[in-house]
Amino acid sequence: MIPQIGITTVNFKRPNGNSVTHAINDSYVDAIIKTGGLPFLIPVTGDETLLNAYVEKMDGFLFSGGVDISPSFYGENPHRLLSDTSLALDRCQIPLMRKVIAARKPFLAICRGHQVLNVACGGTLYQDVTLHGEVMKHFQATDNGDYSHLVHIEKGSRIHEMFGDTAWTNSFHHQSVKELGKGLVVTAHAEDGIVEGVELADYPYGLGIQWHPEAMFTAEDSMRPLFAGLIEACRKEG
Repeated sequence: MIPQIGITTVNFKRPNGNSVTHAINDSYVDAIIKTGGLPFLIPVTGDETLLNAYVEKMDGFLFSGGVDISPSFYGENPHRLLSDTSLALDRCQIPLMRKVIAARKPFLAICRGHQVLNVACGGTLYQDVTLHGEVMKHFQATDNGDYSHLVHIEKGSRIHEMFGDTAWTNSFHHQSVKELGKGLVVTAHAEDGIVEGVELADYPYGLGIQWHPEAMFTAEDSMRPLFAGLIEACRKEG
């Protein structure tokens, strides 16, 4: 049976009107299809009944990238460097992540999704990476699939089994993990100390990745193991 993977979408208003679109980049969908999964797009909704139904029906989840998380969800006022936020998106994805974890469903959380995971577990964020201190450029101006910087990977982690001690990654974020959420372990970091990977301890498959492996997967196969691992975990748990 093909594992069913729920992919979170983002919401935005069309420039020529007030209608709201729920959408996602095709690279997320392609990554799931290429590794043997059946993708389902999850609309932006705060309806508890619908969220519970998705958790029940899906075998696993892919939490996608998107806008900043409102700092109100981790008890901070907005910094002047905070970018666009969406309460509707936060009120959907943070509760959904908590439900997914409670149900012990396998998931891969990418960029914003990685930050949603940390906040859902009670952690906080740097509202801009420069608040961490002296940092390298974390929002590249090259093609989406291009390498940007090296990440260093912790031995004993799931991603160390996939990539070894280091991996070249792309980079499209201006926020990052600050205080780590409960139950999470740091699995990767950039040379400037920015957290690039986390995972849930004692969990079937619960990874947070700050870079965009789906965009790299469009260009080459180096990031295939992250998605193949999700699909395999769904088969084992199913």
